[in-house]
Amino acid sequence: MPDYVTGPWSIPDIVCLSILGPLVLAAFLESFLWVAAFCYCLVKAYQKADHWSQKVLCVIMTIAFFLLRGIFVPVMIATLPLPSRITQYFPGPFVNFLQQFAFYSFAAMLIVPWLFCVYRLVILPLGRRKLIKYPLNERTAPKVVVVMPVYKEPPESLLKALNSVVDCDYPAACIHAFVSFDGDNIDELYLNTIDRLGIPVTLKDFPKSIDVAYNGARVTVSRFPHGGKRHCQKATFLLIDKIYKRYLQHKDDLFILFIDSDCILDPVCIQNFMYDMELRPGNKHNMLAMTGVITACTEKNSFLTILQDMEYVHGQLFERSVESGCGAVTCLPGALTLLRFSAFRNMAKYYFSDRAEECEDLFDYAKTHLGEDRWLTHLFMLGAKERYQIQLSTSAFCKTEAVQTLRSLLKQRRRWFLGFITNEVCMMTDARLWRKYPLLCLLRFMTVTVRTTALLFLITIISVATTSSRVDQLPWEFMCISCGLNWLLMFYFAIKLHRWKALLYPLMFTINPFMNWVYMVYGIFTAGQRTWGGPRADAGAADAQVTPQEAIEHAIATGDDLNVVPETFKPAMEVRRRRTRPSLLLPSPSIEGRFAPPEQEWKEKESILASPSDGKFETSFATYPQRTKQDSLDLSDSEGMSIHTPRQMTSLSGLDDATISAITQDRPAALSSDHEGRSAATTFPKQFACESGSDKQTQLYDRSPLGRISPVVAMPVDEDVPRLYEGLRRHSNEVEQVWHKTSQQKRLRMRSTTLANMV
Repeated sequence: MPDYVTGPWSIPDIVCLSILGPLVLAAFLESFLWVAAFCYCLVKAYQKADHWSQKVLCVIMTIAFFLLRGIFVPVMIATLPLPSRITQYFPGPFVNFLQQFAFYSFAAMLIVPWLFCVYRLVILPLGRRKLIKYPLNERTAPKVVVVMPVYKEPPESLLKALNSVVDCDYPAACIHAFVSFDGDNIDELYLNTIDRLGIPVTLKDFPKSIDVAYNGARVTVSRFPHGGKRHCQKATFLLIDKIYKRYLQHKDDLFILFIDSDCILDPVCIQNFMYDMELRPGNKHNMLAMTGVITACTEKNSFLTILQDMEYVHGQLFERSVESGCGAVTCLPGALTLLRFSAFRNMAKYYFSDRAEECEDLFDYAKTHLGEDRWLTHLFMLGAKERYQIQLSTSAFCKTEAVQTLRSLLKQRRRWFLGFITNEVCMMTDARLWRKYPLLCLLRFMTVTVRTTALLFLITIISVATTSSRVDQLPWEFMCISCGLNWLLMFYFAIKLHRWKALLYPLMFTINPFMNWVYMVYGIFTAGQRTWGGPRADAGAADAQVTPQEAIEHAIATGDDLNVVPETFKPAMEVRRRRTRPSLLLPSPSIEGRFAPPEQEWKEKESILASPSDGKFETSFATYPQRTKQDSLDLSDSEGMSIHTPRQMTSLSGLDDATISAITQDRPAALSSDHEGRSAATTFPKQFACESGSDKQTQLYDRSPLGRISPVVAMPVDEDVPRLYEGLRRHSNEVEQVWHKTSQQKRLRMRSTTLANMV
């Protein structure tokens, strides 16, 4: 029988146990809550499953998750550097086996993703440097529409975001920014914004949508009825589709960029996005969606802002790089996401059709409303024909305002957590994703399995600080692999990006487990209060008089987007309509493989001119077959949503239609041809061509949905319309001079040919 040490405890052991005791209990509470939350979502997924494969995967995931988490319990106990007065009762061989198992299993789960990340960093450029070496113009640059939903944003932040879009290193004529206000009231923010854009604020009647030229780019300012960010994005999408529908029937070089109204784009962000999506040499032109690198910015640094910045850098450049290497990223954040518009148009009716009244409980609400970005990613992953069509661009950067207060940070992370866990379960129980992205699904499953074990490292640090455990007793191999390899990557990121705060990664590695504990415990307990413990008295509930959307708006107005009772949504709509559709767990089967494979070779109308000596490179984005079928948009919840065609500054500046018509009739005949591929957005006169020849001029207008220079002219209308008329007359004179010169040269050539024949 082994001799056990008895007698009074030493003071270091007492101090260590008094400090470690609550932390160990907190670690086990976190582990229990995570298991309970994940299993609750698996049970919900099983109940809502409409296919046998979903139920089978739910059962398999539950069994595997319980087995792996069950193994972690003795591993956690054996790995903790507890006082020797406690560990002396542990069986030595069993503890040895558990420690070896923990080391090798965790090492494999840490090293393999790390190698994936390093591989991606080797083959892909990282940083804010310009990747396109030749000058871009509207002939060589794809067209980008930028969607910026706005709701109670500080005017200065909104203007900074808009300026970062229109002033970036990208042809202004190929940028169309949509500034969409979530609310149709004419408030101070709206008036301030249009005043900065040069729109007179003294108008008696403000149109719902206004077109204006701002720094050479087209900007459309719209006001939509208040309905939340997603509703605002939907209305903006319908407006974009109305403007560019004809153009998309002939070309597929239109992209849509979703950003937040407080995001500041890097000068080469859009250009590098286009390089990765479309312009990279050898590109297959089949990329569907990409997200960039979002970093945190703030006017005054604090502990919270520094921690957020390190989290953003590590979470995107490491975790999303690993996901990209496995086939696709699992989250396309609304703060910075670029989509091929034709692909998004195919998915819009599925993405926007999930109405609030179809939410049966908090699970549905969190899946489609709190985690809408992950839900959209799920749709795109199913719609893709092959892997690596949804990726991370490590050269497209933007900055977003960091959360300043702990209360706001807790609400933000609670929203992220609930959207994450519900959509993660949906992805884990989708057999189509396991068939298409097996390595990615395995990675995600192992990630959620080992989650909540990071608090043990904090316990180890405290154990050493209290001198209860000797340094040689620590699991140095595990610590070096988990912290050392990640710190090495963060050191590389700090040098490459000049973000020296990344060097503080050991601080994040130590503090973040505690912060994640706070986020998750707060999120689960506050979410559970709505579901199991009953809603608050002021919670937004739907009934015969209050619609689900109004209940959600009430919750947002109270400052808590979870202050709703989703269980009342469907019964309320049954009373109002006596009909409702069942809530679906996974996307429709018709989505899978919806995006047809692209054409390998484009049919070009013009020859490609590439000369390394002069650095010029021009390509014609010619008409080529559509890779997606142009389905009619059947957005079932669009009733009552009126989309107004934007009014241009010309109509707001006092120019009557007769004057504009007279100008149009005076243009050269070669410029009046209306090719079938002309965009509906190009409604302003196209008299700005400077090339001679009718064919070239026609192609000049057809290749851009935004017009030759800008759809509304890149100049203030009130001041420069006379100069515009003068330019038109000067252009007509130049065309006439060129015609006379060409005719004279032809006569000389005919005369010389006649003399040669005579000889």
